Amino acid sequence: MGKETEMYYEYKKENSIHIPAPYKRDITPVFMGDDDKIAETNFSIHLTEWAPGCTIDEHSHPDGMEAMYLMSGKGIAIVNGEEHEFRPDTMIVAPPGITHKIINTGDEVLRVLCVFSPPVTGKSLRERAMNAVDEAEK
Repeated sequence: MGKETEMYYEYKKENSIHIPAPYKRDITPVFMGDDDKIAETNFSIHLTEWAPGCTIDEHSHPDGMEAMYLMSGKGIAIVNGEEHEFRPDTMIVAPPGITHKIINTGDEVLRVLCVFSPPVTGKSLRERAMNAVDEAEK
């Protein structure tokens, strides 16, 4: 079918990157720069899912922007020190250097579609998350 099929991507839970406590969550690449189908792109997309009560560490991305769209669940988003209700069909945007943190305050899995520009790789996502886990364990 040629190039048309090369631009079709599918969410596959078996491709998830599993991050342990205290920032336990699954990060599933959907469209990433390290995908062998992508030669060059200016964004990447992944789906992050975490259980009730879980959180991500407060962090920033010095060289890129992240947009996070909440698909399901509910929580709190803290962006640059300001707390916001995070509910379905809301989005937060963290430009380069702006700190952000998400907390699942609901009773169901929080599902967030994350878009990075410039793109990040699955490897870099895992490294950043595991460094945060290591720091928390000290």
